[in-house]
Amino acid sequence: MKTLRWFVVLITALAVVTVWSLVPVTATPKYAKDTGKKCTDCHVKVPKKGEDPNLTDLGKAFQKNDHKLPK
Repeated sequence: MKTLRWFVVLITALAVVTVWSLVPVTATPKYAKDTGKKCTDCHVKVPKKGEDPNLTDLGKAFQKNDHKLPK
């Protein structure tokens, strides 16, 4: 019975971690509010071939600069 309980706890923990890891990470409007920029200043809607599908050059610089606007 004790082994079954541990098995159930393990399976539950694995299920929670799996579901949690599937939640996509997304930008929030907070960055736009904090920086005074529009979302589309950092994010593109339609990427060009070979480019990062999510970030503009400013967005990449922002990401590399610890989420602060580059100078």
